Amino acid sequence: MLPASGPPLVFVESGDISRHNGHPQRKVILEADLKAVSPDRLRGARRSGNRLHSLSSIGVRDTHPRRRVISGTGDHARQAASASGIPIHGGPTYNAATQTGYSSPTLPGVLGSTAGNGTAVGYAQKYTGGINNGNRALRWDASGNPATEMGNLGTDSGGYTDTEAFAVNNAGTSVGTAQKYTGGTDLGKRAVRWNALGTAATELGNLGTTSSGGTISYAYAINTAGTAVGYAAKYLGGTYLQDRAVRWDASGTAATELSNLGTTSGGITDSYAYAVNTAGTAVGWAQKYTGGTNRGQRAVRWDAFGTAATELGNLGTDSGGNSFINQAYAVNTAGTAVGWASKYTVAGIGLGQRAVRWEASGTAATELGNLGTDSGGFTDNTAEAVNDAGVAVGHATKYLGGVGKGNRAVRWDGLGTAAIELGNLGTSSSGFTDSFATAVNTAGAAVGAAQKYSGGTLLGDRAVLWNSDALAVDLNTMIDPASGWTLTQALGISNTNWVTGLGDFDPDGTGAASAYQRAFLLDAGSLVPEPTGLALLGFGAIAQRRRRR
Repeated sequence: MLPASGPPLVFVESGDISRHNGHPQRKVILEADLKAVSPDRLRGARRSGNRLHSLSSIGVRDTHPRRRVISGTGDHARQAASASGIPIHGGPTYNAATQTGYSSPTLPGVLGSTAGNGTAVGYAQKYTGGINNGNRALRWDASGNPATEMGNLGTDSGGYTDTEAFAVNNAGTSVGTAQKYTGGTDLGKRAVRWNALGTAATELGNLGTTSSGGTISYAYAINTAGTAVGYAAKYLGGTYLQDRAVRWDASGTAATELSNLGTTSGGITDSYAYAVNTAGTAVGWAQKYTGGTNRGQRAVRWDAFGTAATELGNLGTDSGGNSFINQAYAVNTAGTAVGWASKYTVAGIGLGQRAVRWEASGTAATELGNLGTDSGGFTDNTAEAVNDAGVAVGHATKYLGGVGKGNRAVRWDGLGTAAIELGNLGTSSSGFTDSFATAVNTAGAAVGAAQKYSGGTLLGDRAVLWNSDALAVDLNTMIDPASGWTLTQALGISNTNWVTGLGDFDPDGTGAASAYQRAFLLDAGSLVPEPTGLALLGFGAIAQRRRRR
Protein backbone atom coordinates (compact mmCIF):
# COMPACT_ATOMS: atom_id res chain seq x y z
CA MET A 1 0.00 0.00 0.00
CA LEU A 2 1.27 3.45 -0.86
CA PRO A 3 1.45 6.05 1.91
CA ALA A 4 -1.11 8.85 1.66
CA SER A 5 0.38 11.40 -0.71
CA GLY A 6 0.57 15.04 0.20
CA PRO A 7 3.44 17.26 1.28
CA PRO A 8 3.96 18.27 4.91
CA LEU A 9 3.89 21.95 4.00
CA VAL A 10 1.98 25.07 4.84
CA PHE A 11 -0.80 25.44 2.29
CA VAL A 12 -2.47 28.80 1.99
CA GLU A 13 -6.19 29.15 1.68
CA SER A 14 -7.55 29.92 -1.76
CA GLY A 15 -10.43 31.95 -0.37
CA ASP A 16 -11.03 34.25 2.58
CA ILE A 17 -9.22 33.71 5.86
CA SER A 18 -11.34 31.25 7.81
CA ARG A 19 -13.32 32.10 10.93
CA HIS A 20 -13.05 30.40 14.28
CA ASN A 21 -15.21 31.09 17.32
CA GLY A 22 -16.71 34.08 15.58
CA HIS A 23 -13.36 35.64 14.73
CA PRO A 24 -11.47 35.51 11.45
CA GLN A 25 -8.31 33.50 11.83
CA ARG A 26 -5.40 32.72 9.58
CA LYS A 27 -5.14 28.95 9.76
CA VAL A 28 -2.48 26.63 8.52
CA ILE A 29 -2.37 22.93 7.95
CA LEU A 30 1.08 21.75 8.88
CA GLU A 31 0.68 18.22 7.71
CA ALA A 32 3.98 17.03 9.12
CA ASP A 33 3.03 18.58 12.47
CA LEU A 34 -0.06 16.47 12.61
CA LYS A 35 1.50 13.02 12.61
CA ALA A 36 -0.30 12.33 15.88
CA VAL A 37 -3.66 13.11 14.30
CA SER A 38 -5.70 10.23 12.91
CA PRO A 39 -4.37 9.36 9.43
CA ASP A 40 -7.90 9.25 8.05
CA ARG A 41 -8.66 12.76 9.33
CA LEU A 42 -5.35 14.01 7.98
CA ARG A 43 -6.02 12.51 4.57
CA GLY A 44 -9.37 14.27 4.60
CA ALA A 45 -7.59 17.57 5.19
CA ARG A 46 -5.18 16.80 2.37
CA ARG A 47 -7.96 15.99 -0.04
CA SER A 48 -9.82 19.19 0.72
CA GLY A 49 -7.69 21.00 -1.86
CA ASN A 50 -5.90 24.22 -0.99
CA ARG A 51 -8.55 25.55 1.40
CA LEU A 52 -7.49 26.19 4.93
CA HIS A 53 -9.33 24.54 7.78
CA SER A 54 -9.35 25.37 11.45
CA LEU A 55 -6.73 23.34 13.25
CA SER A 56 -9.08 23.07 16.21
CA SER A 57 -11.45 21.11 14.00
CA ILE A 58 -8.88 18.33 13.80
CA GLY A 59 -7.85 18.44 17.41
CA VAL A 60 -4.95 20.90 17.27
CA ARG A 61 -4.79 24.40 18.78
CA ASP A 62 -4.52 27.42 16.54
CA THR A 63 -0.93 28.19 15.67
CA HIS A 64 0.22 31.70 15.71
CA PRO A 65 2.55 37.35 18.70
CA ARG A 66 2.55 41.68 20.39
CA ARG A 67 4.43 44.77 20.23
CA ARG A 68 3.31 48.20 19.06
CA VAL A 69 0.74 48.28 16.25
CA ILE A 70 1.97 50.34 13.31
CA SER A 71 -0.58 51.05 10.59
CA GLY A 72 -0.21 52.95 7.37
CA THR A 73 0.32 52.64 3.65
CA GLY A 74 4.03 53.40 3.50
CA ASP A 75 5.10 56.81 2.18
CA HIS A 76 7.86 55.44 -0.02
CA ALA A 77 5.57 52.89 -1.62
CA ARG A 78 2.76 55.37 -2.26
CA GLN A 79 5.12 57.89 -3.84
CA ALA A 80 6.72 55.19 -5.98
CA ALA A 81 3.53 53.91 -7.60
CA SER A 82 2.91 55.34 -11.04
CA ALA A 83 -0.41 56.81 -12.10
CA SER A 84 -1.30 53.66 -14.02
CA GLY A 85 -0.11 51.35 -11.27
CA ILE A 86 2.33 48.47 -11.14
CA PRO A 87 1.67 45.95 -13.94
CA ILE A 88 0.28 42.57 -12.91
CA HIS A 89 1.42 39.48 -14.76
CA GLY A 90 -1.43 37.06 -14.33
CA GLY A 91 -1.00 33.33 -14.00
CA PRO A 92 -3.10 30.64 -15.69
CA THR A 93 -6.64 31.54 -16.69
CA TYR A 94 -10.05 29.90 -16.42
CA ASN A 95 -13.14 30.34 -18.62
CA ALA A 96 -16.29 29.75 -16.58
CA ALA A 97 -18.50 29.72 -19.68
CA THR A 98 -16.68 26.78 -21.23
CA GLN A 99 -15.49 25.37 -17.88
CA THR A 100 -12.04 25.13 -19.37
CA GLY A 101 -8.70 26.29 -18.03
CA TYR A 102 -6.95 26.30 -14.67
CA SER A 103 -8.89 26.74 -11.45
CA SER A 104 -8.05 26.94 -7.72
CA PRO A 105 -4.35 27.82 -8.02
CA THR A 106 -1.97 26.94 -5.20
CA LEU A 107 1.31 28.57 -4.29
CA PRO A 108 2.95 26.71 -1.42
CA GLY A 109 3.93 29.15 1.32
CA VAL A 110 7.62 28.28 1.45
CA LEU A 111 10.27 30.99 1.87
CA GLY A 112 9.35 32.85 -1.29
CA SER A 113 10.32 29.84 -3.37
CA THR A 114 7.56 30.40 -5.95
CA ALA A 115 9.05 33.78 -6.91
CA GLY A 116 12.16 33.38 -8.98
CA ASN A 117 14.03 36.09 -10.84
CA GLY A 118 10.95 37.16 -12.81
CA THR A 119 9.60 33.63 -13.18
CA ALA A 120 6.79 32.23 -11.04
CA VAL A 121 5.66 28.66 -10.48
CA GLY A 122 2.72 26.96 -8.82
CA TYR A 123 -0.07 24.59 -9.73
CA ALA A 124 -3.80 24.56 -10.39
CA GLN A 125 -6.59 22.16 -11.25
CA LYS A 126 -6.98 21.70 -15.00
CA TYR A 127 -10.47 21.53 -16.49
CA THR A 128 -11.52 20.69 -20.01
CA GLY A 129 -15.21 21.19 -20.72
CA GLY A 130 -16.02 20.80 -17.04
CA ILE A 131 -13.93 17.63 -16.62
CA ASN A 132 -11.29 17.78 -13.91
CA ASN A 133 -8.00 16.52 -15.34
CA GLY A 134 -6.08 16.93 -12.05
CA ASN A 135 -3.49 19.45 -10.91
CA ARG A 136 -0.95 20.75 -13.36
CA ALA A 137 2.41 22.40 -12.61
CA LEU A 138 2.56 25.84 -14.20
CA ARG A 139 5.18 28.45 -14.98
CA TRP A 140 4.72 32.04 -16.10
CA ASP A 141 6.68 35.29 -16.31
CA ALA A 142 6.42 38.96 -17.23
CA SER A 143 6.59 38.38 -20.99
CA GLY A 144 2.82 38.53 -21.45
CA ASN A 145 2.73 35.00 -22.85
CA PRO A 146 0.20 32.52 -21.45
CA ALA A 147 1.26 30.37 -18.53
CA THR A 148 3.18 27.25 -19.53
CA GLU A 149 1.92 23.86 -18.41
CA MET A 150 4.94 21.80 -17.45
CA GLY A 151 5.32 18.16 -18.30
CA ASN A 152 4.03 15.17 -16.38
CA LEU A 153 4.89 11.50 -15.91
CA GLY A 154 1.90 10.08 -17.74
CA THR A 155 -1.88 10.01 -17.25
CA ASP A 156 -4.62 7.48 -16.66
CA SER A 157 -6.82 6.32 -19.52
CA GLY A 158 -9.03 9.41 -19.09
CA GLY A 159 -6.18 11.91 -19.17
CA TYR A 160 -6.08 12.51 -15.41
CA THR A 161 -2.83 13.12 -13.57
CA ASP A 162 -1.36 15.40 -10.89
CA THR A 163 1.74 17.58 -11.15
CA GLU A 164 2.68 20.24 -8.60
CA ALA A 165 5.53 22.77 -8.75
CA PHE A 166 6.80 23.91 -5.34
CA ALA A 167 9.90 26.00 -6.02
CA VAL A 168 11.95 27.76 -8.69
CA ASN A 169 15.52 29.08 -8.48
CA ASN A 170 16.95 32.19 -10.12
CA ALA A 171 17.99 30.18 -13.17
CA GLY A 172 14.37 29.13 -13.73
CA THR A 173 14.81 25.47 -12.80
CA SER A 174 11.75 24.19 -10.93
CA VAL A 175 11.07 21.21 -8.70
CA GLY A 176 7.97 19.52 -7.38
CA THR A 177 6.13 16.24 -7.76
CA ALA A 178 4.23 14.39 -10.48
CA GLN A 179 1.91 11.40 -10.49
CA LYS A 180 3.52 8.56 -12.41
CA TYR A 181 1.44 6.40 -14.68
CA THR A 182 2.66 3.41 -16.65
CA GLY A 183 0.15 1.85 -19.00
CA GLY A 184 -2.56 3.79 -17.19
CA THR A 185 -1.55 2.36 -13.79
CA ASP A 186 -0.91 4.82 -10.97
CA LEU A 187 2.54 4.25 -9.43
CA GLY A 188 2.45 7.19 -7.02
CA LYS A 189 3.81 10.72 -7.00
CA ARG A 190 7.46 11.19 -7.86
CA ALA A 191 9.84 14.08 -7.22
CA VAL A 192 10.57 15.85 -10.49
CA ARG A 193 12.68 18.64 -11.94
CA TRP A 194 11.80 20.92 -14.84
CA ASN A 195 14.64 22.77 -16.59
CA ALA A 196 14.21 26.44 -17.40
CA LEU A 197 14.45 26.01 -21.17
CA GLY A 198 11.92 23.20 -21.48
CA THR A 199 8.84 21.61 -20.02
CA ALA A 200 9.74 17.92 -19.80
CA ALA A 201 9.54 16.45 -16.30
CA THR A 202 12.72 14.69 -15.21
CA GLU A 203 11.90 12.04 -12.63
CA LEU A 204 14.20 12.18 -9.61
CA GLY A 205 15.29 9.05 -7.80
CA ASN A 206 13.46 7.36 -4.94
CA LEU A 207 14.23 5.13 -1.96
CA GLY A 208 12.59 1.96 -3.14
CA THR A 209 9.13 0.84 -4.19
CA THR A 210 6.36 -1.56 -3.34
CA SER A 211 6.39 -4.95 -4.97
CA SER A 212 4.25 -3.46 -7.74
CA GLY A 213 6.54 -0.49 -8.34
CA GLY A 214 4.66 2.20 -6.42
CA THR A 215 6.26 4.87 -4.24
CA ILE A 216 5.97 8.54 -3.19
CA SER A 217 8.49 11.40 -3.25
CA TYR A 218 8.38 15.20 -3.22
CA ALA A 219 11.04 17.82 -4.03
CA TYR A 220 10.24 20.94 -1.99
CA ALA A 221 13.13 23.33 -2.47
CA ILE A 222 15.99 24.06 -4.86
CA ASN A 223 19.05 26.28 -4.42
CA THR A 224 20.93 28.39 -6.94
CA ALA A 225 23.22 25.48 -7.87
CA GLY A 226 20.25 23.22 -8.60
CA THR A 227 20.50 21.02 -5.51
CA ALA A 228 17.00 19.98 -4.44
CA VAL A 229 15.70 18.59 -1.15
CA GLY A 230 12.47 17.01 0.04
CA TYR A 231 11.48 13.51 1.03
CA ALA A 232 10.91 10.03 -0.34
CA ALA A 233 9.05 7.03 1.01
CA LYS A 234 11.53 4.35 1.99
CA TYR A 235 10.90 0.74 1.06
CA LEU A 236 13.07 -2.22 1.94
CA GLY A 237 12.08 -5.48 0.34
CA GLY A 238 8.72 -3.93 -0.46
CA THR A 239 8.10 -2.96 3.19
CA TYR A 240 7.25 0.68 3.87
CA LEU A 241 9.57 2.19 6.50
CA GLN A 242 7.99 5.67 6.45
CA ASP A 243 9.33 8.84 4.79
CA ARG A 244 12.95 10.00 4.73
CA ALA A 245 14.61 13.36 4.02
CA VAL A 246 16.36 13.29 0.66
CA ARG A 247 18.81 15.38 -1.38
CA TRP A 248 19.09 15.34 -5.16
CA ASP A 249 22.23 16.86 -6.67
CA ALA A 250 21.96 19.05 -9.75
CA SER A 251 24.30 16.81 -11.74
CA GLY A 252 22.06 13.76 -11.58
CA THR A 253 18.82 12.23 -10.40
CA ALA A 254 19.86 9.76 -7.68
CA ALA A 255 18.24 10.24 -4.28
CA THR A 256 20.68 10.62 -1.37
CA GLU A 257 18.99 9.62 1.88
CA LEU A 258 19.76 12.03 4.71
CA SER A 259 20.25 10.50 8.12
CA ASN A 260 17.65 10.43 10.87
CA LEU A 261 17.43 10.55 14.67
CA GLY A 262 16.77 6.89 15.32
CA THR A 263 14.13 4.33 14.42
CA THR A 264 11.76 1.86 15.95
CA SER A 265 12.99 -1.68 16.44
CA GLY A 266 11.53 -2.35 13.01
CA GLY A 267 13.48 0.43 11.32
CA ILE A 268 10.57 2.87 11.00
CA THR A 269 11.04 6.65 11.28
CA ASP A 270 10.13 9.91 9.54
CA SER A 271 12.19 12.89 8.38
CA TYR A 272 11.63 15.77 5.95
CA ALA A 273 13.91 18.40 4.42
CA TYR A 274 12.13 21.70 3.80
CA ALA A 275 14.79 24.16 2.69
CA VAL A 276 18.33 24.29 1.30
CA ASN A 277 20.71 27.26 1.14
CA THR A 278 23.26 28.20 -1.51
CA ALA A 279 25.97 26.12 0.20
CA GLY A 280 23.75 23.04 0.20
CA THR A 281 22.93 23.01 3.93
CA ALA A 282 19.43 21.63 4.38
CA VAL A 283 17.02 21.94 7.31
CA GLY A 284 13.78 20.28 8.33
CA TRP A 285 12.79 17.80 11.00
CA ALA A 286 13.14 14.19 12.03
CA GLN A 287 11.26 11.93 14.38
CA LYS A 288 13.44 11.16 17.39
CA TYR A 289 13.62 7.66 18.82
CA THR A 290 15.50 6.67 21.98
CA GLY A 291 15.73 2.96 22.57
CA GLY A 292 12.96 2.50 20.03
CA THR A 293 10.64 4.95 21.85
CA ASN A 294 9.21 7.90 19.91
CA ARG A 295 10.16 11.21 21.57
CA GLY A 296 8.48 13.44 19.00
CA GLN A 297 9.79 15.70 16.25
CA ARG A 298 13.13 17.47 16.42
CA ALA A 299 14.42 20.24 14.17
CA VAL A 300 17.37 19.00 12.13
CA ARG A 301 20.22 20.37 10.03
CA TRP A 302 22.07 18.40 7.37
CA ASP A 303 25.41 19.84 6.21
CA ALA A 304 26.13 20.11 2.51
CA PHE A 305 28.93 17.57 2.28
CA GLY A 306 27.47 14.80 4.35
CA THR A 307 24.27 13.10 5.38
CA ALA A 308 24.48 13.12 9.19
CA ALA A 309 21.50 14.64 10.97
CA THR A 310 22.41 17.33 13.52
CA GLU A 311 19.65 17.64 16.11
CA LEU A 312 18.78 21.28 16.85
CA GLY A 313 17.74 22.40 20.29
CA ASN A 314 14.19 22.60 21.60
CA LEU A 315 12.32 24.59 24.26
CA GLY A 316 11.83 21.82 26.75
CA THR A 317 9.90 18.57 26.92
CA ASP A 318 6.88 17.17 28.68
CA SER A 319 7.24 15.08 31.82
CA GLY A 320 8.00 12.02 29.69
CA GLY A 321 10.83 13.67 27.79
CA ASN A 322 8.75 14.19 24.67
CA SER A 323 8.51 17.31 22.47
CA PHE A 324 6.20 16.81 19.57
CA ILE A 325 6.47 19.83 17.25
CA ASN A 326 9.95 21.15 16.43
CA GLN A 327 10.72 22.14 12.85
CA ALA A 328 13.39 24.15 11.06
CA TYR A 329 11.57 25.70 8.15
CA ALA A 330 14.04 28.08 6.49
CA VAL A 331 17.80 28.64 6.32
CA ASN A 332 19.86 31.57 5.06
CA THR A 333 23.21 31.66 3.27
CA ALA A 334 25.17 31.73 6.53
CA GLY A 335 23.32 28.68 7.83
CA THR A 336 21.08 30.45 10.36
CA ALA A 337 17.80 28.57 10.52
CA VAL A 338 14.37 29.56 11.81
CA GLY A 339 11.19 27.68 12.53
CA TRP A 340 9.20 26.75 15.59
CA ALA A 341 9.33 24.58 18.69
CA SER A 342 6.90 23.43 21.35
CA LYS A 343 7.54 25.23 24.64
CA TYR A 344 7.20 23.47 27.98
CA THR A 345 7.52 24.57 31.59
CA VAL A 346 9.99 22.88 33.92
CA ALA A 347 7.05 20.76 35.05
CA GLY A 348 6.44 19.67 31.47
CA ILE A 349 3.30 21.74 30.82
CA GLY A 350 2.88 22.85 27.22
CA LEU A 351 2.78 26.62 26.59
CA GLY A 352 2.25 26.56 22.85
CA GLN A 353 4.35 26.70 19.75
CA ARG A 354 7.11 29.37 19.68
CA ALA A 355 9.23 30.90 16.94
CA VAL A 356 12.88 29.99 17.27
CA ARG A 357 16.23 30.71 15.68
CA TRP A 358 19.20 28.37 15.46
CA GLU A 359 22.58 29.93 14.70
CA ALA A 360 24.85 28.18 12.20
CA SER A 361 27.62 27.94 14.77
CA GLY A 362 25.62 25.88 17.25
CA THR A 363 22.46 23.97 17.98
CA ALA A 364 20.79 25.87 20.84
CA ALA A 365 17.27 27.14 20.19
CA THR A 366 16.84 30.89 20.75
CA GLU A 367 13.20 31.66 21.50
CA LEU A 368 11.97 34.69 19.58
CA GLY A 369 9.61 37.13 21.22
CA ASN A 370 5.83 36.95 21.17
CA LEU A 371 2.88 39.34 21.35
CA GLY A 372 1.54 38.33 24.73
CA THR A 373 -0.04 35.23 26.23
CA ASP A 374 -3.32 34.12 27.69
CA SER A 375 -3.79 34.00 31.46
CA GLY A 376 -2.07 30.61 31.58
CA GLY A 377 1.02 31.72 29.66
CA PHE A 378 -0.03 30.03 26.44
CA THR A 379 0.62 31.60 23.03
CA ASP A 380 1.65 30.59 19.53
CA ASN A 381 4.04 32.12 17.02
CA THR A 382 6.04 30.82 14.07
CA ALA A 383 9.01 32.04 12.03
CA GLU A 384 8.61 31.08 8.40
CA ALA A 385 11.44 32.85 6.56
CA VAL A 386 14.86 34.40 7.21
CA ASN A 387 17.06 36.59 5.01
CA ASP A 388 20.83 36.78 4.86
CA ALA A 389 20.92 39.53 7.54
CA GLY A 390 19.14 37.17 9.93
CA VAL A 391 15.85 39.07 9.75
CA ALA A 392 13.01 36.60 10.25
CA VAL A 393 9.30 37.01 9.60
CA GLY A 394 6.20 35.04 10.45
CA HIS A 395 3.10 35.50 12.55
CA ALA A 396 2.03 35.45 16.19
CA THR A 397 -1.14 35.43 18.22
CA LYS A 398 -1.71 38.80 19.87
CA TYR A 399 -3.05 38.96 23.41
CA LEU A 400 -4.11 42.07 25.32
CA GLY A 401 -4.95 41.49 28.96
CA GLY A 402 -5.03 37.78 28.24
CA VAL A 403 -7.62 38.21 25.47
CA GLY A 404 -6.77 37.04 21.98
CA LYS A 405 -6.93 39.73 19.29
CA GLY A 406 -6.07 37.58 16.30
CA ASN A 407 -2.84 36.74 14.56
CA ARG A 408 -0.35 39.41 13.55
CA ALA A 409 2.46 39.51 11.00
CA VAL A 410 5.73 40.00 12.86
CA ARG A 411 9.41 40.59 12.24
CA TRP A 412 12.36 39.60 14.38
CA ASP A 413 15.54 41.55 13.60
CA GLY A 414 18.82 39.72 13.29
CA LEU A 415 20.41 41.40 16.30
CA GLY A 416 17.66 40.62 18.83
CA THR A 417 14.64 38.57 19.73
CA ALA A 418 11.86 41.15 20.27
CA ALA A 419 8.76 40.64 18.13
CA ILE A 420 8.02 43.73 16.05
CA GLU A 421 4.37 43.78 15.11
CA LEU A 422 3.98 44.71 11.46
CA GLY A 423 1.28 47.12 10.40
CA ASN A 424 -2.23 45.97 9.59
CA LEU A 425 -5.13 47.21 7.48
CA GLY A 426 -7.54 48.00 10.28
CA THR A 427 -9.36 46.07 12.98
CA SER A 428 -12.85 45.19 14.13
CA SER A 429 -14.54 47.36 16.76
CA SER A 430 -13.03 45.06 19.40
CA GLY A 431 -9.49 45.40 18.04
CA PHE A 432 -9.45 42.04 16.29
CA THR A 433 -7.67 41.48 12.97
CA ASP A 434 -5.54 38.88 11.31
CA SER A 435 -2.33 39.08 9.25
CA PHE A 436 0.67 36.95 8.41
CA ALA A 437 4.08 37.34 6.74
CA THR A 438 5.39 34.48 4.67
CA ALA A 439 8.62 35.66 3.04
CA VAL A 440 11.40 38.25 3.34
CA ASN A 441 14.16 39.15 0.87
CA THR A 442 17.70 40.49 1.22
CA ALA A 443 16.45 44.09 1.19
CA GLY A 444 14.26 43.30 4.21
CA ALA A 445 11.00 43.58 2.28
CA ALA A 446 8.42 41.11 3.60
CA VAL A 447 5.16 40.00 2.04
CA GLY A 448 2.02 38.30 3.26
CA ALA A 449 -1.63 39.12 3.78
CA ALA A 450 -3.84 41.11 6.12
CA GLN A 451 -7.55 41.41 6.68
CA LYS A 452 -8.86 44.80 5.61
CA TYR A 453 -11.37 46.62 7.80
CA SER A 454 -13.24 49.85 7.15
CA GLY A 455 -15.21 51.35 9.99
CA GLY A 456 -14.93 48.05 11.82
CA THR A 457 -16.39 46.09 8.88
CA LEU A 458 -14.33 43.29 7.39
CA LEU A 459 -13.81 43.78 3.64
CA GLY A 460 -11.74 40.66 3.03
CA ASP A 461 -8.09 39.72 2.68
CA ARG A 462 -5.48 41.88 0.98
CA ALA A 463 -1.95 41.17 -0.25
CA VAL A 464 0.55 43.24 1.74
CA LEU A 465 4.19 44.31 1.59
CA TRP A 466 6.15 45.62 4.57
CA ASN A 467 9.47 47.48 4.38
CA SER A 468 11.77 48.07 7.35
CA ASP A 469 9.46 50.86 8.62
CA ALA A 470 6.88 48.12 9.37
CA LEU A 471 4.09 50.03 7.61
CA ALA A 472 1.58 47.85 5.75
CA VAL A 473 1.42 48.54 2.03
CA ASP A 474 -1.82 47.22 0.54
CA LEU A 475 -0.61 46.12 -2.89
CA ASN A 476 -4.05 46.86 -4.29
CA THR A 477 -3.35 50.58 -3.82
CA MET A 478 -0.34 50.23 -6.10
CA ILE A 479 -2.06 48.68 -9.12
CA ASP A 480 -4.46 50.05 -11.71
CA PRO A 481 -7.93 50.03 -10.05
CA ALA A 482 -9.42 49.15 -13.44
CA SER A 483 -7.22 46.06 -13.81
CA GLY A 484 -9.95 43.69 -12.60
CA TRP A 485 -7.72 42.38 -9.81
CA THR A 486 -8.13 42.20 -6.05
CA LEU A 487 -4.85 40.89 -4.70
CA THR A 488 -5.61 38.84 -1.58
CA GLN A 489 -2.35 37.13 -0.58
CA ALA A 490 1.32 37.73 -1.35
CA LEU A 491 3.21 34.51 -0.76
CA GLY A 492 6.71 34.91 -2.14
CA ILE A 493 9.27 37.63 -2.81
CA SER A 494 12.59 37.17 -4.57
CA ASN A 495 15.81 39.03 -3.84
CA THR A 496 15.09 41.00 -7.01
CA ASN A 497 11.69 42.06 -5.57
CA TRP A 498 9.43 39.89 -7.72
CA VAL A 499 6.30 39.01 -5.76
CA THR A 500 4.00 36.03 -6.26
CA GLY A 501 0.58 35.58 -4.75
CA LEU A 502 -3.11 34.93 -5.22
CA GLY A 503 -5.96 37.25 -6.05
CA ASP A 504 -9.48 37.46 -7.41
CA PHE A 505 -9.63 38.39 -11.08
CA ASP A 506 -12.74 39.69 -12.83
CA PRO A 507 -12.18 39.21 -16.57
CA ASP A 508 -14.88 41.63 -17.75
CA GLY A 509 -15.47 44.16 -14.99
CA THR A 510 -19.21 44.77 -14.71
CA GLY A 511 -19.96 42.11 -17.32
CA ALA A 512 -21.61 38.76 -16.78
CA ALA A 513 -18.45 36.79 -16.12
CA SER A 514 -17.74 36.06 -12.47
CA ALA A 515 -14.45 36.78 -10.75
CA TYR A 516 -12.26 33.76 -10.13
CA GLN A 517 -9.10 33.14 -8.20
CA ARG A 518 -5.88 33.52 -10.13
CA ALA A 519 -2.19 33.54 -9.32
CA PHE A 520 -0.14 36.66 -10.01
CA LEU A 521 3.42 37.93 -10.43
CA LEU A 522 4.46 41.57 -10.06
CA ASP A 523 7.66 43.60 -9.81
CA ALA A 524 7.69 45.43 -6.46
CA GLY A 525 11.11 46.99 -7.04
CA SER A 526 9.69 50.52 -7.08
CA LEU A 527 8.24 49.95 -3.61
CA VAL A 528 11.38 48.67 -1.89
CA PRO A 529 14.13 51.07 -0.74
CA GLU A 530 17.69 49.89 -1.13
CA PRO A 531 19.14 48.72 2.22
CA THR A 532 22.21 50.37 3.69
CA GLY A 533 24.95 48.64 5.65
CA LEU A 534 23.18 49.26 8.94
CA ALA A 535 19.92 47.96 7.61
CA LEU A 536 21.63 44.81 6.44
CA LEU A 537 22.62 44.12 10.03
CA GLY A 538 18.98 43.51 10.78
CA PHE A 539 17.49 47.00 10.99
CA GLY A 540 19.05 47.37 14.42
CA ALA A 541 19.62 51.08 13.88
CA ILE A 542 17.92 53.83 11.93
CA ALA A 543 19.69 54.28 8.63
CA GLN A 544 19.40 56.63 5.72
CA ARG A 545 17.98 54.72 2.79
CA ARG A 546 18.69 55.33 -0.84
CA ARG A 547 15.71 55.14 -3.13
CA ARG A 548 15.86 52.71 -6.04
CA ARG A 549 16.93 54.47 -9.23
